[in-house]
Amino acid sequence: MAFSSNDSTGQLADILPVTAHLFNNSGTAVSLFDDQDRLLYGNDQYYSLICHTRGSHPTWPEIVRDNYAKRQGLIVETDDIELWIQTALAKRRTQNYRQFEVDAWDGRWLLMTETLIPGGGLLDIGVDITQAKNMTTALKQEYQNALVKAETDLLTDMGNRRALERLRKILMSKGRHFQVTALMIDIDQFKPYNDTLGHLQGDICLQQVARVIRSTLRVGEAYPIRLGGDEFLVLMLGAPLALAQQVAQRIRNGVRRSAIPHPATGSGLVTLSMGLASREIIDSESFASLLKDADDALYEAKRSGRDRINGLQGGPDQT
Repeated sequence: MAFSSNDSTGQLADILPVTAHLFNNSGTAVSLFDDQDRLLYGNDQYYSLICHTRGSHPTWPEIVRDNYAKRQGLIVETDDIELWIQTALAKRRTQNYRQFEVDAWDGRWLLMTETLIPGGGLLDIGVDITQAKNMTTALKQEYQNALVKAETDLLTDMGNRRALERLRKILMSKGRHFQVTALMIDIDQFKPYNDTLGHLQGDICLQQVARVIRSTLRVGEAYPIRLGGDEFLVLMLGAPLALAQQVAQRIRNGVRRSAIPHPATGSGLVTLSMGLASREIIDSESFASLLKDADDALYEAKRSGRDRINGLQGGPDQT
């Protein structure tokens, strides 16, 4: 049978009395529209979504327009409801079967299906998927939390080598060249510090230095990473060398102000050696070369007497 505007709700009730009863007890929102997009049948769940009394037969555009005005039923996000309706009408009846997700003003999510009936009728069925949607959202959040934990050094709350690898992959996926500056940081005479004060105090020292590094960096300015032991890395994307120099000086001054006691240094305080390097990153090889350059600069700072920044324009800083 073709469902057209000549059919009536009474005829439908005669043809599908058992089906209509099942629809009302199915927990789904069921509606049937004729070839003029007028509502021929809606079960109780469907009428609970729309701004019309049970048994009324509005057209689909009228339902959407009224729900939009009263903020009821399915959410429509638009500044021009008439344009939205015209766009949506152009999609209706273009496929024999269509499926999509929508959310409602009462907080529910529904999986909607539209099935084209010979003669122009349209059967809409909305299944409540709120619980599944919420579970999916929760699982995604749990996954994101686990990902963050997997890429975070638990001792210092910095990124770890996994985070560094993900950052490298992100740079490679951009398909464009980036100027990246790397700052390698090493705590001077850290092994004697551990040997003298013990590993527990060594962990506290690492946390203090890491806290200075994190608090010194501005949000979005750089990415702090603990490579392992007492070696840290700060990566700055698109930052000019002058800014990287300022970051290095801020970190160094911050550790000095912290005045962390160190029994094995000449000053009696914890100091840092740093190495700066900058490169245009075009592939994995150039990224690896950047880290090596910064590591070489760090080694030179330590070889030259420690407590200094190597790689600054004009040579090592010892002030």
